[in-house]
Amino acid sequence: MKTFLPSADAQMALGFGNDIPTERLFFAVMPDAQTAARIVEIAAGLREEHGLSGRLLARERLHITLHHLGDYAGLPPSLLARVQQMAARVRLPEFEVCFDQAGSFAGHRQSPFVLRSEGGAELLHGLHQELARCLQGVGSRSEHAFTPHLTLLYDTRRLPVQPVQPIRWWVREFVLIRSFLGQTRYQLEGRWPLG
Repeated sequence: MKTFLPSADAQMALGFGNDIPTERLFFAVMPDAQTAARIVEIAAGLREEHGLSGRLLARERLHITLHHLGDYAGLPPSLLARVQQMAARVRLPEFEVCFDQAGSFAGHRQSPFVLRSEGGAELLHGLHQELARCLQGVGSRSEHAFTPHLTLLYDTRRLPVQPVQPIRWWVREFVLIRSFLGQTRYQLEGRWPLG
């Protein structure tokens, strides 16, 4: 006898899904491999200089979050398809970004130690806004204040914002990432070129 299993969407609608989130979905910009390697070197130097004990994020996980779409106990397949279609509507040219500051964001037990920009991230705001426009109606979480940043590590110590050697790179695409919570693992769910 065959057992009928409803789709993930149907299971969620009927309340059969696990309530504990296991996956996170978000749009991001990632540095190219050469830039990511430079960022890791700078992060290691800052970590040593300030006596931080947090573990550096792996090079392949460095990113700037553009939009957090939500945490899910099993990602609904229809949501993924809708979000991918809407992301394809984004039309913006490539642009250069520059991060020239480092400091801590307030956190609970562990604060993110991040790269920030005093004046080289205006076009990231434009990409963030264009993506928000294209995602209207998908139920993406609205962020009160978008502060472009790239997390280097998490630490119990909080450090004030300070200037660092500027890091520049060209943003040529944005990506959709599925993060498996608690596993430090990402899965790429789409990439869209700019230009």
